[in-house]
Amino acid sequence: MLKQNGFFPRVALGFVQLTDPNLVSFATNVVTLTTGNASYPTPTPTLAAVTTASSKLSDLAVTALNRDRIAIATRNAAREELLTLMRTLAAYVTCHCNEDVLTLITSGFDAVRAAGPIGVLSAPENPRLSYTGMSGDLLFRIKSNSNARNYSIETAEQAEGPWKSFGLSTTASVTINELTPGKTYWVRACANGTAGSSDWSVPTSMMAV
Repeated sequence: MLKQNGFFPRVALGFVQLTDPNLVSFATNVVTLTTGNASYPTPTPTLAAVTTASSKLSDLAVTALNRDRIAIATRNAAREELLTLMRTLAAYVTCHCNEDVLTLITSGFDAVRAAGPIGVLSAPENPRLSYTGMSGDLLFRIKSNSNARNYSIETAEQAEGPWKSFGLSTTASVTINELTPGKTYWVRACANGTAGSSDWSVPTSMMAV
């Protein structure tokens, strides 16, 4: 599906997070806008079924205000019934909108918004070194960033450098190997993302054994 004006021609399912009254209002609006809509001649499920489920939830939501356990369970079941119908109707609309966002939103549903650029990432946090139990190895770790594609790792034998590239890591932990026991090493990292690379992390150090 191609992005159009920042949206994809696919129904957004954010309505599942709506409160009961707002869900009922949303479903009622979808029924109103889909009724007689030439783009959606044979809605599945039927709009009558959605209306019935919506009215049922509206009534049971009021009944459940007394906090009776059975009334709440009954209301919850009615909510799931309506959500199931709305998800099915959403799939129908997605399939029959001819991959056009404007046609999709005439149904009353919302279109999926395309993700915007994340921007430059912040420098990796919580850099630390620890022993691996193997002579000449140190385990370097940073706090993981889910938006990072990978991390550039550099090492040095002094805090001020010069820095030497150790390569790229796709995980937030990497073993720095082939180190000289008894010598202290400094390690730092930067996160690489779609908008470029972050600043370098604060260097951390430890003596190799």
